[in-house]
Amino acid sequence: MKRQVQQVSDRHSLASPTLWRRLRTAARRRIGLALLATAVGLAACGGGLPRAPQASSTEHPSFAPDGFATAVSRSLPVAVGVYGVGQREVDDNDLLSKSSGPTVTPVRLSGARKPRPAPTSPDLEAEQATIGAGFIIDPEGLIVTAGHVVSESEVILVQLYDQQVLRAELVGLDPDTDIALLRVALPRPLTPLFGQSVALRLGDWVLALGHPYGLDRSVTSGIVSGMNRHFVQDREVLFIQTDLALNPGNSGGALLDASGAIVGMNLRLVVGGLGSPGLGLAIPIEIVRQIAEELRSTGRIVRPPVGARFEDVAAPVAHRAGRAYASGALVTEVSRGGLAEALRLQVGDIVVGMNGEPIGESADLVRMLLDLRTAQGTSMTVYRGGRYKRLWVD
Repeated sequence: MKRQVQQVSDRHSLASPTLWRRLRTAARRRIGLALLATAVGLAACGGGLPRAPQASSTEHPSFAPDGFATAVSRSLPVAVGVYGVGQREVDDNDLLSKSSGPTVTPVRLSGARKPRPAPTSPDLEAEQATIGAGFIIDPEGLIVTAGHVVSESEVILVQLYDQQVLRAELVGLDPDTDIALLRVALPRPLTPLFGQSVALRLGDWVLALGHPYGLDRSVTSGIVSGMNRHFVQDREVLFIQTDLALNPGNSGGALLDASGAIVGMNLRLVVGGLGSPGLGLAIPIEIVRQIAEELRSTGRIVRPPVGARFEDVAAPVAHRAGRAYASGALVTEVSRGGLAEALRLQVGDIVVGMNGEPIGESADLVRMLLDLRTAQGTSMTVYRGGRYKRLWVD
């Protein structure tokens, strides 16, 4: 057996040059036929051999992100610039201090500038113009903006999406919420897309449309940082807190959700005492529309003066009062001639209910006071001296 194996090996060795040439030729033929069959099969299936990728400088990849362009396009046509001409200078840096919180500075987001004089209209152009933003809320030409942009203006101008400039009429202004309603003669009806601020969640994307420093149709993006923010200085206003990069000229502009629906009106920027970037504050769209509708109907808001300041209950305050939860609204000031005096509220009271509805935070009290039109029959439940007490106006 061993000898036979050796003979076979020797035989291959002696014939190896010719044999190996034949084997290589046969192998090449088999490989070629296999590749041909594969190509024919792919072609029959509608495919083909893959092509090498080719670079193109004129085509965008199909997977390029759309960003917020589609969302912005839904509300951009109803966004406007607002110019208050002839307005007196207002100190935008009055300090607001919270009794149980850090000192903050609310910066009104309106920018003042002096336009270059024009020979054609020297009386108009020589005046100082305060720049703000706004948005259309009704196809008839009703526009909302920040009250401080137009409150002292002799002439109000509105710049539409197509750059057309129209003179606006001041329909009404609510100084408590800093909301103003304007009317212009629109060349064509424009219908806004409204969303719901109550549907916003912490961390949701939001967008701001405005005219920062007069740069029209500017957009910035950020997230919702907080909800139902109320400051002791604002008796009847609550805010959506964002981290948007807001600047002078954004005041009164639309706050959009990620779909492009209007969910609020940007109003202020809170800056810390150390010059930190600040927080953006926007009024929920439900409050804006409520105030705008009443201004449209009557030209003014008639509500009884509160005559008090209040804020959220801080944890140390709740602990000192003997309460297990930091809920309710803490009364920090009571003045004469208001609802608070009629109810006999006292500084240090924690309001936990109003007209039979619970008050979980100061924002809840703000909402109820915004709806209040008469003090008659108003009642509040307060926590005072370790006991709950019901107060009411006869």
